[in-house]
Amino acid sequence: MTEIENQKATIIEVIPTSEFYFQRGITAFQKNEMDRAKKYFLRAVTLSKNEEESIFASCQLAICCQHTGDYNESIEILDELIEKNGDIFAEAYYFQANNYAFKDDLEQSLILVEQYLALDPEGDFVEEASELQETLKMELNEI
Repeated sequence: MTEIENQKATIIEVIPTSEFYFQRGITAFQKNEMDRAKKYFLRAVTLSKNEEESIFASCQLAICCQHTGDYNESIEILDELIEKNGDIFAEAYYFQANNYAFKDDLEQSLILVEQYLALDPEGDFVEEASELQETLKMELNEI
């Protein structure tokens, strides 16, 4: 940069917030850049100002772990969410059911998907959860 360009250069101040890193994580996730997404969501969790921000960032972090095959890490994150907020964040049960299905623990997966359906019978993932429940029951010879 020339001296004149330096004098005219605009400095944009960026104050890192949970929302800032959460949005960066979503963008990286959509680009299938899971390692970057995980880094951003973890940072969003640490900068969370309230429980809601922490819940959503933690959940996205767990989903990233699931997408990279880190099921045990995802399970740990979701177990903590369920323990603290399971009654207000029923979706965590559905995401956890998927983890256990991927790990071939079909019995635990069925328990969790049924908990999700009982807690939030009109939730965002009811259709997917019902399909998972039916598949699990068929696999376990319960139908």
